[in-house]
Amino acid sequence: MGTPLAEKRKQIDALDARLAGLMAERFSVVRSLAELKNKVRDPRREAAVLKRAAGLVKDKTLRPAVTAVYRELIKQSRLLQL
Repeated sequence: MGTPLAEKRKQIDALDARLAGLMAERFSVVRSLAELKNKVRDPRREAAVLKRAAGLVKDKTLRPAVTAVYRELIKQSRLLQL
């Protein structure tokens, strides 16, 4: 068994692998939306996604970080639809 730091880093690496796969899957779906939409940007939908993502996080102190990550996901999603 490694040090506590090494164990936590191993745990983070495993989470990162899952996150990367989920983001790739999400971006693939996002890319397919481009042909279904009249415009790339939908501020109401974006606000709803941010609100829902923050609401899924039980620890309220983590919500700003999750919201910031989702803002970037939305930004990158828009770019994939251009």
